[in-house]
Amino acid sequence: MLRLNLFAGFVALVLISQPLMAQNLLQTYQQVQASDPRLLINKLGVEIGVARERQSLGQLMPQASLGGSATSTTRRAVERPIDHYSGQRYSLSVRQSLFDMQKYNAWKYSKSVQEQFKYQYVDTQAVVRLDTVERYFGLLKAQGELALTIEENMSVFKKKQQIDALYKKQLVKITDVYVIVARLDMLEADQVEVQRLLDLAKADLRELTGKPVKKLAQLVSQPTLINQVGDIEDYLSLVGERSALLQAELKKIEAAQRRLREKKAAHYPVVDLQFAKQETNIGFENSASPVVDTEVVSLNVTMPIFNGGSTAAGVYEAKQQLVIAKASYEQERRRINKELTDEYLNTKSINRRIAATEKAVESAQKSYQSLEKSFKYGIATVSEVMDAHQALLESKKENLQVNYDLVISHTRFLYKAGLLTDEVINEINTRLQ
Repeated sequence: MLRLNLFAGFVALVLISQPLMAQNLLQTYQQVQASDPRLLINKLGVEIGVARERQSLGQLMPQASLGGSATSTTRRAVERPIDHYSGQRYSLSVRQSLFDMQKYNAWKYSKSVQEQFKYQYVDTQAVVRLDTVERYFGLLKAQGELALTIEENMSVFKKKQQIDALYKKQLVKITDVYVIVARLDMLEADQVEVQRLLDLAKADLRELTGKPVKKLAQLVSQPTLINQVGDIEDYLSLVGERSALLQAELKKIEAAQRRLREKKAAHYPVVDLQFAKQETNIGFENSASPVVDTEVVSLNVTMPIFNGGSTAAGVYEAKQQLVIAKASYEQERRRINKELTDEYLNTKSINRRIAATEKAVESAQKSYQSLEKSFKYGIATVSEVMDAHQALLESKKENLQVNYDLVISHTRFLYKAGLLTDEVINEINTRLQ
């Protein structure tokens, strides 16, 4: 791969002083997995959803309660002796819902919300993978640009030494010296800006890993997945099933439907079966009585009639929430389809640009070498040589950028298509050295 070999040596200029082993993409991703708060937050969200679902399910299970009381009673009556006695009461109550649609739909609602949290967690994992790739290769791009700038600076500095020597022999004009000096000053300013961008890229990656950025493994060949994109219509037809974000939106709709049924169920009767057992020696108004053992089995039916209109208002609100959930899904579906198509076209375009930039580098290299020879024979000027050298540098930078942009764009495409898995990270990592 000519495009990658062109700057492989340049990057070494920046990193040669670091004796550490290069950290690859997989190692970086593992650091992110261990430290990214988003993963922890969404994982705990899933566990909260599980807990809420269990709480709702518990309302449908038998409800048992055990109670007891002890009393000490003193009774005074006119012209009667003072009575003082103690008493105890023990009770056991077991209630089982037989028909309670409100509680049932509340359980189904919490179950849908739990599944929504699970899909959101899956989407967050994919977002973390995408962020890792973007920032890893963003840093590689910044390092490569700095290395190319340093290489250009060194080359122009050598050219300045040659021009200085020729000027002393009065073989070139003072204006040629000024041209070289101006070019060096421009490169120094460029290097300051490129260094700033490199520091920002390091900070971006460190935000993910939580650790200082060390030497990174370099890209030596493009992942084979890039050449297997296929037809965009195939991805668009399956994105609803593959995208965890859209699946989460579908679960949101399902949860809104269950919430609406729950609110409507407030109009329905509630039927439950109750068993109660009581043992007491306390009679009416805490009066002493023999020990009484009572057992009651009852079938209770409760029919709501009117509650001030709160049920109707709750049903109306739930209907609007359902409409919002459906509109939100449609909005996300359209957005993802649009972004998926954009990334597909972008990936295709960058793939073609790589070949074009390779040719541009070769042409710029030949042009520069030709003008170098012409300058030696006094045909070309220093300005023409410097312009050709600058064109060569720009073509190298563009070739560097499109190689990394292709990996980033294709990774974004896979994320939008719902296909960005750990296997993709491993595949890209095999192309690093």
